Amino acid sequence: MMTAPVRTVVAHSRMHSLQLLDTSPSLLSKAARSTMVTAGIGALLFLLILIIGFKIKILWIAFPLSLYLFGQLFVYSNHIKALRKQRLYFDPQQGDVFVQQTDGKELHFNIFHDVKSVSEVKSVQKNRDMLYGYYKLHLRQGQVVIPYLIEQNPEPVNKQFFDCLQANFRIVVESRLFPII
Repeated sequence: MMTAPVRTVVAHSRMHSLQLLDTSPSLLSKAARSTMVTAGIGALLFLLILIIGFKIKILWIAFPLSLYLFGQLFVYSNHIKALRKQRLYFDPQQGDVFVQQTDGKELHFNIFHDVKSVSEVKSVQKNRDMLYGYYKLHLRQGQVVIPYLIEQNPEPVNKQFFDCLQANFRIVVESRLFPII
């Protein structure tokens, strides 16, 4: 009666309970807008330093600040690339997580049994209303990196996933100036 192998049928039935962990388009546009404003301010400050800095030498103190503001554009593009590189699915009842990567690799693990530790890398300060960073899940078979852009999505399944991480693991937090994935 069954034309597909049992393993395939079980995998398909398991996929129905998995829910996509993703970010919203409005959150992405908000992140893009705030990053572009910050990078624009950094570029204008850089130009101002180049033009007026020769006359007033004290303005060269603001040079690192302009580079930092402009560098937020690179952090944003890095996080968007990491977000598009993989798709995460989560089953809140079983704790199963399925990761599909664009290069064809797939990873399946249980959040309660297969995760050894969780670390968090976050930016030193917010970029307007956006805090860049990521979670790194250390598994038995490798690691998974989850950008903050997924956590900041107000969908219930995203909240359940990150609440599960907070409740079950001691998360080691590290702050960096540029949290590049």
